[in-house]
Amino acid sequence: MLKKSCFVLSALILATSFAQQSANACTMAFWNNNDVAKVAGRTMDLYISDEPQMVVYPRGTSHEGMAGENSLQWKSKYGNVVITAFHTPAASEGLNEVGFGAHLLYLNDSQYEKRDSSKPGLSNVMWAQYLLDNCKTVDEALAAVKNFQVVATKVHGREWPIHIAVEDASGDSAIVEFIKGKMVVHHGKQYQVMTNEPAYDVQLANLKKYKFFGGKLAMPGDVDPLSRFVRAASYLKTLPAPKNYVDAMAGIASVMRTTMVPFGAEDTSGSVTEDSWATRWMSVQDLSNKIYYFNSTAAPNMIWLDFKKLNFAQGAPVMKVDPTNLQQVGEVSKNLTVDK
Repeated sequence: MLKKSCFVLSALILATSFAQQSANACTMAFWNNNDVAKVAGRTMDLYISDEPQMVVYPRGTSHEGMAGENSLQWKSKYGNVVITAFHTPAASEGLNEVGFGAHLLYLNDSQYEKRDSSKPGLSNVMWAQYLLDNCKTVDEALAAVKNFQVVATKVHGREWPIHIAVEDASGDSAIVEFIKGKMVVHHGKQYQVMTNEPAYDVQLANLKKYKFFGGKLAMPGDVDPLSRFVRAASYLKTLPAPKNYVDAMAGIASVMRTTMVPFGAEDTSGSVTEDSWATRWMSVQDLSNKIYYFNSTAAPNMIWLDFKKLNFAQGAPVMKVDPTNLQQVGEVSKNLTVDK
């Protein structure tokens, strides 16, 4: 069996020979109840490097829904930065210039609506990109998803089930899943954490068994998605109030590090798993100050893009930077190159 874990969109591009045996895990957390900055973090776990790129899209960038007949086509309303994999349009997450963020994670229980080609279609691999291009708030994103069908598209001979977390600079957040062909939405500032299997309702019920959430169980330490969910939620509750945006970034990063999977780790939770893939990178999005941080586990330093230094004007070129390059240090907007 595939391990119960999270899919980051980079896995979409893996070679077909690995498709039946690969799995990965990730965690997302949103610190939205401090008075300094709304910050979101996520980890990406995979058994090989996904060759991530930080891509800067200006306003007016054209995109296509990649869903076959009657696919959405649009031009971006907002400039944004996304993290892509294997130099493809598939974006595992991103942040736009008005402080709206989106993150795609794996959920094996996902079952999308039956395709009706009379309705506009959007590939699930383009889901985050579409919302980042067009939405300023969570409310706008939830309204938008009613206007098209999310379609699971085959990549390298396989369809990938995913769910999405979205948040905005006001602190609002939502989790959107498709369970048994129906869209299920968890909307509210209390929804701060997302991992993977099982469905979100089950995750929330499990959380109540633990200290800080009404239960008596001690915090679990294994790498199973249920356990990572509990850890992230627990540590969010005990973060000290930040004094400035650097403290806020450091706080959410410290929580994300508790959910990372070390190289060689094995799942001791008792779940039926095949492998536990190591964390390849971590990101932090500062939605209030529009700063995007990235830390590769193969590099000793964290880098970032400050949106005040980016050109999102319509007609500007699409730019990119390799965030895993060991020569990258600090704020790296000066190292952006034109995406050809």
